[in-house]
Amino acid sequence: MVAVSLLILGVFLYFKFFKEDYQVYEVKVLPLVKAVYATGYIKAYNEVEVKSRVAGYLVKVYKDVGEIVKKGELLAELENKPLERKIEEVRTELENLQEKLSPQSYFIKSFKEKIAAKRERVEELKYRLQRRKKLYEKGLISREEIFNLEKQYNAQLKELLALELEFKENVKEIKRKIKVLKATLNRLEEELEQYKIRSPIGGVILKRNVEVGDYVNTFMETKPLFVIGDLRKLKTILEIDEEYSYLVRPGQKVYITIDSVPERVYEGRIVKIYKKVNEKKKSFEVEVEADYDVELLSGTTVEANIIISEKLGIAIPKEAIFEENKVRVIEKGKIVERVVKLGETYGDMVEVLEGLQNGEKVAIEK
Repeated sequence: MVAVSLLILGVFLYFKFFKEDYQVYEVKVLPLVKAVYATGYIKAYNEVEVKSRVAGYLVKVYKDVGEIVKKGELLAELENKPLERKIEEVRTELENLQEKLSPQSYFIKSFKEKIAAKRERVEELKYRLQRRKKLYEKGLISREEIFNLEKQYNAQLKELLALELEFKENVKEIKRKIKVLKATLNRLEEELEQYKIRSPIGGVILKRNVEVGDYVNTFMETKPLFVIGDLRKLKTILEIDEEYSYLVRPGQKVYITIDSVPERVYEGRIVKIYKKVNEKKKSFEVEVEADYDVELLSGTTVEANIIISEKLGIAIPKEAIFEENKVRVIEKGKIVERVVKLGETYGDMVEVLEGLQNGEKVAIEK
């Protein structure tokens, strides 16, 4: 009875001493995940900045933030009064020349009347000449009378041919001028088109940085007039410290959290790595493709963990290691020192490759 009491007292004193000086950690097989932390933002998959190719004052703005636009749709207009006046002058001159070639125009009708009258006179002289020749052959009229009539006929025929040639050359010149004016008008209209800001893609207006009356200077303009994106598909851009560039690869899994959706963790994958380091931030960017089941705004900030490696293995707290890769293992109620082979570090845990088994208990000094 006394021996049993002493044994119980000894165990009690041992565990009291053990509990005061050590913590016990049970060795388990755990998922060991090595990840790189990153921050970033969401943007429209196809997002473009709209800038002006010319300088001028904005006289009209047709679209605002949130509005849907089609490719080629007019967003805004810049003023260019001299160019507009020049186009109007060329268009008026072109219309006048085109009207001049109309069958009902004074130019066409007057020329045709002159030619018809001259042709009628030539036909009349021709008929008279033919009759006089017959009379001359019979000896009824003199050769001089035939000569004078031939002279009149040839003169009138020459005038007819000259009049027809003049008409043809005038029409040819008008057509040449019309061609030149059309080319000029097309060039001027193309130039004026540059003062009309159109959407290069179909999508949604994400930003509008201009108002009517603003002066757009192409040499000093830093902000785009509009930012347009297709929100039907989103991409995530992450910024990563350059020291981790050798670890990050396309296809790696990414877990994303968003402040506006705190209860969700979204899974994605790296689809592109931008091969350029931001010298100021000492970081580089990657593009991640992920499926979001909520409507998000372009520019929404995110936090992410990029999974570098993922496996099952044994790991223990770092503080369980002392001296050179030693741990204190509890065997049959006693603490025994044991050398272990360590692997990679995962936060506060370190992988044990050899020396510990699942279910063993490790004593950690407080």
